[in-house]
Amino acid sequence: MHKNEIPILAIVTAGLESIELPPLRRPDVPNDTPDEALVLWGAQYYTYCVIAHVRDVLRGMVELLQLGSVATAFFPARHAFEWTAHTCLMSRELKDFIIKKDWKGARELQSRVMEGNRWVKDYGTKYVAEAPGDPYDQMPDGLRVKNALRAYEKYREETTGTSESKDSYALLSEHTHPNSACFNRYTEFFGPEVRFVKPSDDASILGEERCLLHLPSC
Repeated sequence: MHKNEIPILAIVTAGLESIELPPLRRPDVPNDTPDEALVLWGAQYYTYCVIAHVRDVLRGMVELLQLGSVATAFFPARHAFEWTAHTCLMSRELKDFIIKKDWKGARELQSRVMEGNRWVKDYGTKYVAEAPGDPYDQMPDGLRVKNALRAYEKYREETTGTSESKDSYALLSEHTHPNSACFNRYTEFFGPEVRFVKPSDDASILGEERCLLHLPSC
């Protein structure tokens, strides 16, 4: 995939851009006694938020690839991969709660996603005073990326019989951390001489099309 050949990414982005996100009215149900209506509202809320965020990220990623900035595109590619894994975990676990009609368990899961923020728990009071009755340290933890990746790995194994999710994520991560993987795109060795070259605009190494195809189905 080169900067002028990004069909799958462009198709997914255009599809997400075409989705209307109407206002959602929360059922008048307290969080401590949730019911089916509140859980289904929470599922819609999560889905709409994912669509709104991911399509914004992908729009920027398309622009980066059109500019030939593959090095910068690794960051949104990794982010999109994590969100695919995240939606996969949410879908699988929420479905189990709904089948069991465990509305409390379902709502606790949704609360972790909608309200969980580790940074606020650890550093919130340093910047903003706690609101009465709403201490930061009681805020739920969000879902761990490693657990989301594990769920995506299982999904791939069940649907395709094999999975390279860990390998793909590790490769994206290598290019978003300071290490030699970043350097290699700019250098070529000729015997004892190293030459600094313009990096290729071939974006196939990103592999984002493999995870983005699963985003709507997880």
